[in-house]
Amino acid sequence: MQTILKRCCSGQTIVVLVATFIVLMLMLALAMEWGRLTRARTEMQQWCDAAALAGAADLPNAGVAKSVAASYYARNLDLKEDDYKLIGTDGNTSIYQIGTDKVYITTPYDSDVIRSLGISPEYAMRVCSERDVGLYFGELVGIPSMRASACATGVNEGAGACYVFYNCDPDNSITITGSNVGERVSINGRMHTNQDFIVHGHNHRGSSPVTVAGRVVITGTGHSFNIVRVPLQPCPEFPTSTISLESYRKMAAESGQLIIGRDYRIDRSKPPSGVVYVEGGDITGVGDGVSANVTLIAVRMDGRGGNIRITGNSWDLRASDGITLMYATDSVDIHATNSSFDGLIYISDGDFRFTGSNSTSKITVVARRGIRIDGRNLIFEALCPSPIAIRGGIILVE
Repeated sequence: MQTILKRCCSGQTIVVLVATFIVLMLMLALAMEWGRLTRARTEMQQWCDAAALAGAADLPNAGVAKSVAASYYARNLDLKEDDYKLIGTDGNTSIYQIGTDKVYITTPYDSDVIRSLGISPEYAMRVCSERDVGLYFGELVGIPSMRASACATGVNEGAGACYVFYNCDPDNSITITGSNVGERVSINGRMHTNQDFIVHGHNHRGSSPVTVAGRVVITGTGHSFNIVRVPLQPCPEFPTSTISLESYRKMAAESGQLIIGRDYRIDRSKPPSGVVYVEGGDITGVGDGVSANVTLIAVRMDGRGGNIRITGNSWDLRASDGITLMYATDSVDIHATNSSFDGLIYISDGDFRFTGSNSTSKITVVARRGIRIDGRNLIFEALCPSPIAIRGGIILVE
């Protein structure tokens, strides 16, 4: 009897040992296969990162940027830099076969992250790749391969950042105010101030980062801003690569709208068009219902002039060339209700003020001496792509 029991126990032990060995082997096989997949994903992520960064440097030239990204990906696979093949397109996405990998390169690229950063889609690139990784042990159970994938998004932050307000002055702030509950200022785009960022009132908000070199003072309720601390930043230059002040002056002279030594007045009976260039005088707009495609330029000369002031209701001013709406050496002061302004506003040695209500504007404001916004139901949206060049880098954001 004891002999029989010993034989049974011995048989059971062998079964347990065999089962344990099989389980251990399966675990070892799973670990090896998982290691292969993890290694493939890690390599592909590094290559997508490099391709996205390299391609973003050439944005907004989408064609060149895609070629550069594909070339970088090929080189990481130890292939020749031109060893890639375009096998399809889908909207803004070009699909390449690079070695054993299928690579998807998208630009312009838009997403919630890109919008939250205030970056124009033309300055963002998404690179994704796929690869079928062969499995040694998977074939035994009918799974010969598994798909590995990776993605990266690069942006040209300097060229592609879309700003609503940019205050260059280390001695004056960006100030946003509203005195009554329910008053609101909405800013859809980036802001930067080289001094303080001050908010009073209620329900003011910004959709993109606010870079601040000074203090942040926020009082009231219902505000929403994403504050990012930064050192002092250089002031963007007027976009002379697009068109210069001298070119605007010549255009105004050719159309008979070069005014020297006196003020220029705008009203509904005399709406301007094209380029109005005033040297040694101010530009003043008063009244209601003025609509125009115009570029207004006021330059101080001999200590006089250089200011633009707009006051009234239902104004609708759009940049005549799609770029510059106003340029002033000393100040731009707008007091308007139910109005709309569209274009770059650049104040080379002064400040910008906007007061009023129920107005929507698509603008980029650069001011050397501070920015102040005071009103209710004001909506400001950044010009995208940006008409100004901001110093920045090529970065990964997703």
